[in-house]
This record gives sequence, C-alpha cells and structure tokens, in this order.
Amino acid sequence: MTQLAAGNRILSVEQVDRWVEAERRDGQRIGFTCGAFDVMHAGHAQYLAEARSACDRLLVAVNSDDSIRRYKNPLRPINPWNERAFVVASMASVDRVTVLEEDRPLSLILRWKPDFYIKGGDYKASALRSGSVVEEYGGKTILIPPQFAASTTSMYERIQALAIHAAPEKANSQEPAGLVLLDRDGTLVRDACFDPTEIDLLPGVGAALRELQAAGFRLCLITNQQGIGLGYFGYRDFIDGNRALLRALGEERVSIAKVYFCPHSLAYTCECRKPSPGLILRALREENIPADRCFVIGDSASDIEAARSAGCQGYYVGTTTSKYPAVSIGNAAKDIIAKVNKT
Repeated sequence: MTQLAAGNRILSVEQVDRWVEAERRDGQRIGFTCGAFDVMHAGHAQYLAEARSACDRLLVAVNSDDSIRRYKNPLRPINPWNERAFVVASMASVDRVTVLEEDRPLSLILRWKPDFYIKGGDYKASALRSGSVVEEYGGKTILIPPQFAASTTSMYERIQALAIHAAPEKANSQEPAGLVLLDRDGTLVRDACFDPTEIDLLPGVGAALRELQAAGFRLCLITNQQGIGLGYFGYRDFIDGNRALLRALGEERVSIAKVYFCPHSLAYTCECRKPSPGLILRALREENIPADRCFVIGDSASDIEAARSAGCQGYYVGTTTSKYPAVSIGNAAKDIIAKVNKT
C-alpha cells in the first residue's frame, strides 16, 4: 500500500458520516473498533485481521493524544496521533481510520450505529460499557481473544528496562561521596529552554559538574515545570529538551542519574513544587543518601529554601540579592568537595 493510499483512508468524523452512508447504500456490514495503537504489535495485527473477517468494512477510531493522557498516563502516547493513525490505516485489514477524542467510543457508536462493535484482548462482554447500547439498536458485539501475549504496556516497560541496563562490569562497592541536586533552568541552561536545537550549557557548568562527578558525587536534576500544568508546553517537549541537555552534558563527560520534576501549576497544592522540599526528600530516599551529604545548586530563592527545609545546604548561583549572595557554579562545586573531604 502506498503512503497516499494509507493517508486517504484517514477521515474526519464528518467524512466518516458520508462514508458510512455510502457503504450502507451498497449493503455493506460495518464493523467498528477503537484503541490507542501506540506501539503496534502482533496482537493488534491478529485482532484487526479477525475483526475484518467478521464484517464487510472495518472502521477504526484511534484515540487522540489528549484522550490517552487522560485515561492511560500523562507521559503517553509515545507516538503522536497522526503517526499512529497512519500505521493503522496501512494495515490491509483496515478500511477507514478516524479520531476518538473522548475517552469512550459511545458517542461515535451512537452516531454511526455500526453492525458490529468489535474489541480485542481479554475483555468480557459484561465489561464493555458500550456493548448494551449496541445490542439495543440491533447491532452485535464481537470479542476477539488474543493469540499473542504482546501488549503495548509490556513492550513499553521492557523498552524502559532495556534502556537503563548496561552490560555488567566488575562490581564497585564504593558509596558515592554525596548527592548534588541541580536546578535546570537558569542554573544549567537558560530559562525555559526546551527547543533541542537551542540547548546550550551556561558558562562553567560542564567543568563544575565534571569536577563533582570526579570527586564521587552523584548528580540529579530537580526542577519546577509549571509550564506543563499551564499548557505552555507538554511532557513530550520537556523530555525532548532534557534529552538534548543530557547529550550536551555527555559531551562534557557528565552523567545525570535521574530527573525529578514538578509539573503542577500554582493553582494546585502539591508537595513537590519548590520551595516545598518534596523533590529533595524523594531524591534522598531513592538515592539512600543522608541530608548532610546532599547539596542543592540553584538560581532562585525557592531552591535554597527547599534545600534548608530538607536539611541540606543550598548554593545560590543567581543574581546577588541582599538575602542570597551569589557564587559561581564552579566555586559551589569546589566548596561542596571541600566540605565532604573534611568529614
């Protein structure tokens, strides 16, 4: 199937109205199914093929990105809607593809009244909330049991696991000298920079972090990102920007162990947004390092206040104020190393 042919199979909801009407005039029985189809696997291919064999025309509604974030995970989908829809439309078993903006397909089912409502997986008929509606207008619900154990969630979890595993080397029992928690914007890079092409480390960052790392410190990021909660940018933008940041640090031979972040806007109460110490306390717990060996470097008062609330020492690298005299990130690194060496 050519790219143009696959693209032509993707219709708006209004275009599906006309398509359904034309197919019905020709006496075709329409099957309808829906799903995220975030990462296609053998289970999807099997169930779509069997679904097509049960009807004359198969219509697939692919969940929008927003609906997946609502009912699955705010970090999903992995692939955007237009790419997921194109892959589904490329399947020989699929006749047309459209978008499912809502979390449930009930409104689309009532709009088109397909002859068959088809679902794959280990569902039970009683668990399909839209199934009774289909039966009421004279349609039929079809459940297709899986032949493969594959699932998008299990694949996603396996990819995550593979991504963080390296070939084992000789064990090193040495504990880290301490933990340094680094603010992101204004400390490592300029404020609110997420365009991967514009990520540049601020002066002195590479050398300072390299010095801390060489002294045995574990490095993590702690960052407020209320722009996510406000809708200024999404999780995908944030993660893509961080990938570019990690690449830039990698070129300086610096590794970040983990990124802790707060996505909530000021309209919501949470324990993770600095100056609350939630992010720091979580890092201390997960990294198993005591507060007196944890140091925070940031460019705002909230960074320093969060550090003090967690029992850690903070280093202010912003613009000097009457309350917080500024130090360079290089001098902060030297002072941290000197303090730990004295203990």
